[in-house]
Amino acid sequence: MISFIVPAFNEGSAIADTVETIRSVTRLHDIDDYEIIAIDDGSTDDSKDILNSLATEDPRIEPIYHPVNMGLGRSIVDGIHKARMPQFIIVPGDNDISTSSLSLMLHFKDAAEMVLTVPINKEARPNLRQIISATYQILHNIFFGTSVSYLNGPGVWPTARVKELKLISNRFSIISEMNVKLLTKGVEFAEVPIYLQADEPKRGTVTLRNLVEVVKVFLMLVVELNLKPDRPEKQPLNRAKINFGR
Repeated sequence: MISFIVPAFNEGSAIADTVETIRSVTRLHDIDDYEIIAIDDGSTDDSKDILNSLATEDPRIEPIYHPVNMGLGRSIVDGIHKARMPQFIIVPGDNDISTSSLSLMLHFKDAAEMVLTVPINKEARPNLRQIISATYQILHNIFFGTSVSYLNGPGVWPTARVKELKLISNRFSIISEMNVKLLTKGVEFAEVPIYLQADEPKRGTVTLRNLVEVVKVFLMLVVELNLKPDRPEKQPLNRAKINFGR
């Protein structure tokens, strides 16, 4: 039982490819009880028509339509609050998670309450993005004591626990914000390695607008988790042992 949250903005036919990727992997793992929550974030192309057609053909697809572009973070939050299954995975609508990586996440989805992924072929991304990502990771580990290998990747999350969070990110910081807040609450987690797509990246994530939000969300997390007088007490990291040989 799992929800797939698919945020999309002007992805056109890639949404159909994303849905087919999800279907193929669920068939591989004999998963029948799932839902696909696809969020069209105010697209101006034919995304809405494609989603309507897909939802008509498959009742497991539940579309959400934003009248205007609200950002990746808001799309994901809307999908989370609509999710009915106990776990969820975020699958970008441009189909940039490989079938093998998605399959690996499903294979280990019950290894812990939360499953994080660690890319092992980071050279697939430009050097600048690698430097920014490494700096981002180090700062979060220092300030929040998260001590994990990667905070911004795809994963498997506990739906009920995430619904309890107050998530503020509007853009790409949503994943790291979610992970930091869950880790500091002591949610049990495991890390599994994945390969990035060979043609990464398809979308430009290193933009001034995204960098501004990264800094803003980081500072807000510092205040919320480290400086507020009524801040919640941080729980120790709860890392699960995982058997990769099974």
